[in-house]
Amino acid sequence: MIKIILESLVQKSLQKVSDLSNKLKVSDFEQFQFSLNQLEEEHKIATTINGDVYLIGKDFKVGTIKINDKGFGFVKDFNDPDNDYFVPAIFLAGSITNDEVVYKLEKENDGRLKGIVLAISKRTKKFLIGEINKSWDGKYLDFIPAENGFKNYRIVMVNKAAFKIEPDQLIKVKILEVKEKKMFTKIVEIIGNSNKAVDRIISIAYEFDVPTEFKKETLKNAESVAKPINYNDAQVTRRTNLIVDKNLVTIDGEDSKDLDDAIYVEKLANGNYKLLVAIADVSYYVEPRSALDSEALYRGNSVYLANKVLPMLPKTLSNGVCSLNPNEDKLCLVCEMEFDSKGNIVSKKVYESIMNSKARLTYKEVNKFFETKETDRPKEIAEMLMVARELHEIIEKERDIRGSIDFDVKEAKVILDSDSNVIDIVARTVGISEKLIENFMVSANESVAEIVFKKELPFIYRDHGKPKDENLIEWYGMLSNFGINPKLTDSDKLNPRNIRHTLQEISKQIPDRDERELINITLLRFMEKAEYNLDNIGHFGLASECYTHFTSPIRRYSDLIVHRYLKQYLIDKDLNPKSLTRNENFINRACTIINDTEKKGVNTEREVNKVCMAEYMTKFIGQEFDGIVSAVLKFGVFVQLPNCVEGLVHITELGSDFSYDEKMQTMVSKQNLVYKLGQKVRIKVKNADVKKRIIDFMFIKK
Repeated sequence: MIKIILESLVQKSLQKVSDLSNKLKVSDFEQFQFSLNQLEEEHKIATTINGDVYLIGKDFKVGTIKINDKGFGFVKDFNDPDNDYFVPAIFLAGSITNDEVVYKLEKENDGRLKGIVLAISKRTKKFLIGEINKSWDGKYLDFIPAENGFKNYRIVMVNKAAFKIEPDQLIKVKILEVKEKKMFTKIVEIIGNSNKAVDRIISIAYEFDVPTEFKKETLKNAESVAKPINYNDAQVTRRTNLIVDKNLVTIDGEDSKDLDDAIYVEKLANGNYKLLVAIADVSYYVEPRSALDSEALYRGNSVYLANKVLPMLPKTLSNGVCSLNPNEDKLCLVCEMEFDSKGNIVSKKVYESIMNSKARLTYKEVNKFFETKETDRPKEIAEMLMVARELHEIIEKERDIRGSIDFDVKEAKVILDSDSNVIDIVARTVGISEKLIENFMVSANESVAEIVFKKELPFIYRDHGKPKDENLIEWYGMLSNFGINPKLTDSDKLNPRNIRHTLQEISKQIPDRDERELINITLLRFMEKAEYNLDNIGHFGLASECYTHFTSPIRRYSDLIVHRYLKQYLIDKDLNPKSLTRNENFINRACTIINDTEKKGVNTEREVNKVCMAEYMTKFIGQEFDGIVSAVLKFGVFVQLPNCVEGLVHITELGSDFSYDEKMQTMVSKQNLVYKLGQKVRIKVKNADVKKRIIDFMFIKK
């Protein structure tokens, strides 16, 4: 079917789906639709909301459009993601930000290519979040979108009369139609008060298109598969390497419900260590192309907000049959590794198994045990944990030698009451147990990636590229401004492997931990972003030649794909060329989606924290605190408090005699008063605005 569809479109590259069906004399319409979907997933064709089908290639292309508030847009091609093309406002064809569009390219007079949108393939943005404000003359109530890319439209709410609309309301509207500068919408929900963090939190999820409810068919699918283990099922009986007798434990946060990894460590007779990392076998329950799978891909990852989790999978799976809850048999995928006394992995393998967690431990509990050597847990669990700590320390040394970068950055923890009001914000603590689990998970991720990479099979990798030379030069120049001597030659500074050495020098030369941490964080601005990819380029930050994500399939779609391909390649031995080509095409498509959903999740969590911090600081307006300068920009100075709350001292607050020194990244007055990164300061809280998600400080002279 796929072949004849393509042959027909080669003859005529734009057709109606109905005409194509008639032309091919389709009798099995379900198979026809399945073939269209597969071709569309591979970006060989594009169907549109008007029922057209385009052959993607030389004449027609498909991609995602982003539209600026000034009215023009840029389209990023699915088949050529390294390029994006300018689209003038007159050639948007009614598309809006995040639409998947069919477009063509034309040359401008200066030789550059511009995009012309021909049709909308998929409207991914179905809803808008905004707040009700009075118009400039006070006569009308206007809907003001929260997001960029929509503020150049006049938003018309067609059912406005059916609701009691008031200023400061947060509202969710459904997008109906776009005509030039008008966007016609329908009110679907009055979320709450724009001045309250609890109402803002869910609105931010809506704002970033993070789904808050599952589709009915997804929930139905989840209920149908969330059954006790069928020990007679062929995919269960083939699990002969069982680990139910091992003292496996989970170690997570106190509030965690989705437990997807367990560990067990044993010291061998030869002095080596055996590490088992057992991961929930989510792929057993979530079949490809099922409703569960489609929505999991669409969500990409779980998103953790201050007052709730927006899971990738329904709770019947994420907190139920898939979660490695204690004293229950669970299906799992195991990465078994043997380490020598220097932390080198001398053998590794992956297999399906059944496990039974002997304890649900928390980071806090394990940290206390490591500190006091006291626990109420059984002796065999305590002994296993001590061996695990030994291995962790060995792995830590090995990573240090190879140049893995550890930023050790403080994060804020938002504490809420039962009504989701912010009652406190504290700096999250990280102890030995958190680092132990991180090291074990990284080892498993590396091992899995290396096993498949050596077989030269299509796979999804977690890539983190080396910093560019110009970025390294700029970073070392900035360090010099702070009086830090990395003790490297100019040529050595261009070797990214020397970054670890430089961070060690910063530790020696900057004794204050808070100041040192902020200087270390500046490195993040100069590094590449990690992302998912079909091609392996290694993971620079971890000093890994090969890396993937294997350990969190309950909350990351990337890991679910990894599990499927591990089973296909290592257990089923399915290396059919057609299957491999299909995998390659799917990985390319999936990476585009999950790289985007990961950014959405990070942005959502960041903005929620901003809202919570703003609400919390409203209680302290007029009060003074000690802080540290966390960034200096041309518009002002950011100051971080000990609890990680950050506010801005705007340049207008400093006075007209202050100016920004871009080279030194400092704020300097005519009297030579200086504000620089890492400087200890005293501030007063001037304002905190939940709506704008901002906190304003002013300096207090000591």
